[in-house]
Amino acid sequence: MKRFHIARLLFFPLILLVGCQNNSFKVDVSEVALPQMNIKDYGTALFSLDRSNLNEGLSGIQEDYTLFLGTESLSNEQVIQLSQYVNDPFLIDLYNSYKIEFTNLKPIEGAMSRAFRYLLYYYPNTKVPEVFSYISGVQEPIVFRDNVLVLGLDNYLGSESEVYARLGVPRYKMSTMNREYIVRDIISALSFDKIPAPNSDGTLLEHMIFEGKKLFFIKSMIPDIEDSVLMKFSERQLSWYSSKEEDLWKHYIENELLFKSDFESLKKYINEAPFTSVLGNDSPPRTGIWLGYRIILSYAKSQKLFLNEILQNENAQEILNQSKYRPGR
Repeated sequence: MKRFHIARLLFFPLILLVGCQNNSFKVDVSEVALPQMNIKDYGTALFSLDRSNLNEGLSGIQEDYTLFLGTESLSNEQVIQLSQYVNDPFLIDLYNSYKIEFTNLKPIEGAMSRAFRYLLYYYPNTKVPEVFSYISGVQEPIVFRDNVLVLGLDNYLGSESEVYARLGVPRYKMSTMNREYIVRDIISALSFDKIPAPNSDGTLLEHMIFEGKKLFFIKSMIPDIEDSVLMKFSERQLSWYSSKEEDLWKHYIENELLFKSDFESLKKYINEAPFTSVLGNDSPPRTGIWLGYRIILSYAKSQKLFLNEILQNENAQEILNQSKYRPGR
């Protein structure tokens, strides 16, 4: 069923817009009009239909949700597929939990508006996207292409959601499946059109810098975001980093990790996990991402560059050298 409605999302990369403002997080956006964001709730529209007369109900909502339902009359096969979708017990449970958690989408729309105001400050030619929400089956939290933003809000039902426990979602992943991460993840999705990605076989340093730029971009669009939300680390994990920064950097240097490009190194230091295996069970995961952000912060401070200059520099070694990042010195 997912293949049916996702196949209609015909997306193409956005044109990269050039930002030309100072990289300070504390900028005056008062002259930028607050954009109005409106989430079109396809999930509710679909699951609220009379299942005994689904064909007629689908005709009634099709004009508003052509992104999912297309513009042509639905075939019998498509109606059957949608009927199976809305009658799936698991998806019904997801929808019911969604309606309890998200009785009102206005707070999300407001937080999005504030973040997009900063986006328009740095990238004035940005077009405010059309926004939809849907029941993804806990698969695609954020999809952004061709100036259309699709939110799988069933991925943010709360870290204690019984539905996630039933799915067997690991605890370390469930911890960030809360509404406070929604706008953060939206801006993260937008960042891919602003930051050149390293090759899949790029060095660990290149991937660290790329991930650090993403966090820097998010922080630029949501200046008041908590570090724990920005980096998806608990307060305990952040405390570990603060006390271990010098030792952690020494571990990277002494083990010559920065220029490794093997999959295992990227998996160990970049990917999600409950902890970093080589550093012990009490260590946080994704240490490379945390160090990458620290390097980018140091680079931005020492070089006093515009945001887009920071994001567009693809020379990871140059960024490291010019950052003057030397923890403990």
